[in-house]
Amino acid sequence: MRRTYCGFWVTGLFLFATAAPAAALPFVEVWGEVRYWRPTLESTILASTGAVAGTTIDPVTDLGLDEEQNVPEGRAGITLLGRHKLRVGYLSLSFDGDRTLTQGITFQGVTFTAATRVLTDLDVKILRGGYEFDFFKTAIGYLGILLEVHYFDGEAHIRDTTGLQDQRVDFQIPVPVVGLAFRAYPITRILSVGAEVVGVTAGSRGHYIDGEASVTFTPWPFVELTGGYRVLDLHGEDGDNQIDLRLHGPFASLTLRF
Repeated sequence: MRRTYCGFWVTGLFLFATAAPAAALPFVEVWGEVRYWRPTLESTILASTGAVAGTTIDPVTDLGLDEEQNVPEGRAGITLLGRHKLRVGYLSLSFDGDRTLTQGITFQGVTFTAATRVLTDLDVKILRGGYEFDFFKTAIGYLGILLEVHYFDGEAHIRDTTGLQDQRVDFQIPVPVVGLAFRAYPITRILSVGAEVVGVTAGSRGHYIDGEASVTFTPWPFVELTGGYRVLDLHGEDGDNQIDLRLHGPFASLTLRF
């Protein structure tokens, strides 16, 4: 039910974007963005239980997860008075693996021996929402501060083909982040360059960074075509458990403004 509400939230804001003409509210701009991202996965996972130590696993090499993924993403927002922006986004990642193990691994107290055929699913939904304030803005660009919460809803499922060894881990993690957004129009407003990055650190226990750089072509005032490169990097430690997740790759998007 929680995931359904997330989808309704983002979908509803997109519908509002098409229903609210700018002429009716001259100080309000509503926008919706559809993205296509092709990230490369780099990750290691260590999952222990009690006195049973886990094995550090590379999901791509050891479990056969897809190294690259085609990822759709939706974003939307409302700009008030040109400087205040409310933003939401929804991203769904799904990786599948099918591999015969070359060495034994232990995951959450369950040991899978060498030569066992293992099926793996890693699904992560990321809902983001927050506020941007463009504290510096001129005719040639702006610089703003970002305050957001990124909510991770995920599941890792590892099992053998007999069904006798089956382990599933769920996680729901809200991550508050801060960052900066930048955009400049070096030649004309038809072409612009931009970047944004948000993140948080917990010292040696972990960090999270989500950043991108892009070039945008605006053939009409209400249409934007964007291409860029995005990096998402997550590291977390909790006792004997550890996760490193890095996704990086190019993206393209279409934005409509009203």
